[in-house]
Amino acid sequence: MLDFNPITTILAISLLIVTAKIFALIFKRIKLPEVIGEILAGVIFGPFAIGGLIVLAGEPLFTGPVNENFVLETFFEIGGMILLFSAGLEFTFKQFRKAGLPAFVIGTAGVIIPFLLGYYGSVYVGFSSTESLLIGAALTATSIAITIRTLEELDQLKNVESEIMIYAAVVDDVLGLTVLGVVLAIGSTGVIPGIASILSTTVFTLSLWIGLLLGSVYFLPKLLNFIASRTGDLDLTKDTERFPSSPSTLETLTIFIIFLWGAIAYYMGLSPIVGTFAAGMAIAGSQFKHKIEIFTNHIRIIFAPIFFAYVGAQINLAEIVGIDLFAFVLILTLAMVGKLLGCGIPGYIFLRNRIQAQRIGIGMSSRGEVGIVIAGIGYSSGLIDSYSYALLMGVIMVTTVISPILLRLTPDPT
Repeated sequence: MLDFNPITTILAISLLIVTAKIFALIFKRIKLPEVIGEILAGVIFGPFAIGGLIVLAGEPLFTGPVNENFVLETFFEIGGMILLFSAGLEFTFKQFRKAGLPAFVIGTAGVIIPFLLGYYGSVYVGFSSTESLLIGAALTATSIAITIRTLEELDQLKNVESEIMIYAAVVDDVLGLTVLGVVLAIGSTGVIPGIASILSTTVFTLSLWIGLLLGSVYFLPKLLNFIASRTGDLDLTKDTERFPSSPSTLETLTIFIIFLWGAIAYYMGLSPIVGTFAAGMAIAGSQFKHKIEIFTNHIRIIFAPIFFAYVGAQINLAEIVGIDLFAFVLILTLAMVGKLLGCGIPGYIFLRNRIQAQRIGIGMSSRGEVGIVIAGIGYSSGLIDSYSYALLMGVIMVTTVISPILLRLTPDPT
């Protein structure tokens, strides 16, 4: 961890939030997904570009990469948890059960196919087996947050394929993090586990998340109802839209739930974002959904821009320029094809609609923050070097940018 000045850190956060919002508005004006503008703002005004040149009172605005500043990283983590909690509020557990089998099949195939293509493609262009395993693991990722943000902008969050896409992305992330755990074990021991061991680890991890979801669905509505019966602060008849600044127990409890469920998921060995998604789904079917949704929309104003700007701020353009073009194009192609085949084919089998299947494959192609997390863990663990990291980050960045554009260009099947 690098030493940092609290004031310059605050100013750096402010710069990323403001520029992300400005770029989002510009991209909205030119009919492109706002999330691309927010990520691009992070690239341009992050520590590896303009942000790294800004000096205030003799102090550099960024004293190092954003992922070495624990305050910025904490804002990023909180932003991801809030975004996924907010996304969970859009989908009830009943809807999840309805989309269950397609989501699990598509999510599973969306991990297996990209992993295999990423591994063998990386070996083909000269990466070691260990580096190729990590690259394959990173290509299994799907950025739920970016996909949801794009679908929100298109007002298509409630389409049949969109709901399946979101649930499949959750399964995808749980499985992808399981793959990462296996790859890290291989990297530390040098021993490749057997198929039985890999399958048992995967089933165990999925079972943990389903258990967390079921527990959340049972417990959280009862908790809210209990507190509502003990305090007048949870008055559902109050017009929250007219009095948005009036504090209540509900807002405090919402923040507590987001943080606690993220922590529970983390200590269970899962990603915090899948924990908060489960919490949001549990509350989606309760009488408190509307007020909580209004509150989370307010706090997203701060945390959504910093989240996506942080994703862009980790990109070092100088390192990306030096990568081998053939290797980059091949792995990028395999990254896109892997999701199109892995998610699109089972999507077509279930929906019998080519456009809907195509949208599922494209929507799940964005690696975003999940891919970055996997790449960062691999780099910090020594499984990949700086060159491999730069190439992988370049692939993740391009898929993150072009996936929302392609999703916007595909026709609405309805």
